[in-house]
Amino acid sequence: MYNSDELRLFSQKANLGLCSHAYIVDGDSGIGKLDFALECARALLCTEQKKPCGYCNACRKALSGEHPDIFVIGREKAAGIADVRELIRRSFLKPNDSDRQIFIVNNAGKLREDSQNALLKLFEEPPESVTIFLLTESRASLLPTVLSRGQRIHLDGLRDHELAEKLRERFPGIRDNELSQALDISGGNLGSALRYLSKENSAARAKAEKLLFYALSKQSYEVSAALLLPKYKREQLTAILVELILLLNEMQKKRYGVSGTIPPESEELKEIVGGASKRAIAKMSEAAFNCMSALDGNANVTAAASKLAIELCSAATR
Repeated sequence: MYNSDELRLFSQKANLGLCSHAYIVDGDSGIGKLDFALECARALLCTEQKKPCGYCNACRKALSGEHPDIFVIGREKAAGIADVRELIRRSFLKPNDSDRQIFIVNNAGKLREDSQNALLKLFEEPPESVTIFLLTESRASLLPTVLSRGQRIHLDGLRDHELAEKLRERFPGIRDNELSQALDISGGNLGSALRYLSKENSAARAKAEKLLFYALSKQSYEVSAALLLPKYKREQLTAILVELILLLNEMQKKRYGVSGTIPPESEELKEIVGGASKRAIAKMSEAAFNCMSALDGNANVTAAASKLAIELCSAATR
């Protein structure tokens, strides 16, 4: 979830009729770029003087997701050239209910070069009744020709007190240390904080702690069993690696006198981490990063896990 500053500024411009025809909205994954664009669309289509009012016919339709002049592509998966061509075709039709059509391209950074080039002319010179939003995690993923023709909006995360309030609403019984950890990990990103506090993530964290304990206590068979016997799917092993890297980063901080925010939950791990050398921690971090890179590169999951087991056990002896 993004903080409200950019939305407030956009609404002010909408009230004054000063909005652009083309926007590039960038921000981290899970920060709410699509929600932001839909709120901007509501402000542009609102028929009342103070926009968005929330009660006019246009606002009600937009809030329910049924406004015929709001068109989103790339919502479920990355848009292809056929989606872009349909967007272009629709852009030359008259709006249905309003005097404006809003086109939102979600995951625009995943568009292939031919799709971005096809979109370029429309993005550069859209019909007068069209406003386009391109949503991306990184502006670097868009062609320079596309970047130069849109007004940039960067979405930052929520402020700590805003995020803490939302997390307390979702998790009424959250402990202070869990809340502090979620705030530190997420960087203001509500989606990241929710993933961190999810049951699935807690399970991955517990498995990472167990794996690290086995490696540091030089139980090579248990390390191999923890990585190979469950037959993890790619995304499951990646989730464990993320937590393992976070734990190792905390260990490195402690070695260099920097206070950490994510201590191990496991008491047996807390007892053993003090004996690990800086070199061992660094080598284990390197092994975990290498495994994650291999998985990102579509390496065989079993082969990647097997190599990681060997490298963790080797690193722990340093």
